[in-house]
Amino acid sequence: MATITKTEDRAAAPARPETALTYQPNVDICDGGAEVLIIADIPGARTDGIDVSFEDGVLSLHAQVPARDLPGRCVRQEYGVGDYRRSFRLGDDFDASQITADYRLGVLTIHVPRRAAVRPRKVEVRAG
Repeated sequence: MATITKTEDRAAAPARPETALTYQPNVDICDGGAEVLIIADIPGARTDGIDVSFEDGVLSLHAQVPARDLPGRCVRQEYGVGDYRRSFRLGDDFDASQITADYRLGVLTIHVPRRAAVRPRKVEVRAG
């Protein structure tokens, strides 16, 4: 399995109202051989509010979810609004320059390809 470990994100958060919360999105990490997929649930975010970055071996994701305009007075309110943050330390076997990300229906999928030299490959066995 690939070396991806969770890190604590201690970077200063951008200025947001004191009532805004920070959430750690749930993720699935799937090893697909040539790449690892990090699939994160980030409901309510917009594509222009999502930042995926890689620096010093750490892949970080940050998403801002804007407050919703609610009609009238709410009698019950359970939906929390705030930022999402999650970071992962990547091992040396990944090609950081080829990382891509897609966002669809509240789900962020980050494609983290392996360097060609460390990708598993099938070796053809020929008859002698």
